[in-house]
Amino acid sequence: MSRILKDKTKIIIVVLLVCAFCTGLVWLNACSSKLQYEINSINNKIQGLTWDLRALEVDVKSETNITNLEEKATELGMVYPTFTEIVYLQGDAPDVQDLALLLRENVYR
Repeated sequence: MSRILKDKTKIIIVVLLVCAFCTGLVWLNACSSKLQYEINSINNKIQGLTWDLRALEVDVKSETNITNLEEKATELGMVYPTFTEIVYLQGDAPDVQDLALLLRENVYR
C-alpha cells in the first residue's frame, strides 16, 4: 500500500509541476502580448508624429517662400528703391559678369 501511495504522490507532483509549467507559459504569453500591444501603440504614435512633422515642414516651406516673404515684408513697410535711389558700385568693385559665380566664390572660400 505504501508503494501505491508513493506512486500516487509522484503522479500528483508531476501533474502539479506540469500545471505550474503550463500556467507559467500562459502568463509569459500574456506578458508578451501586453508588451507587443504597447510597442504597436508607440509605433502608431511615432507614425502619427511623423505625419505631423511632414505637414509642419510643408507649412514652413510654403510660408518661407520668396513670394510670401515679400508680401509680409511689404505689409511691414518694406519698399523697393526707386530708380534714383539705386547705387552702382564703381572703382574697386570687380567686373561682375556672373553674379551667381561671384557669390559662389565668396561663399566657398
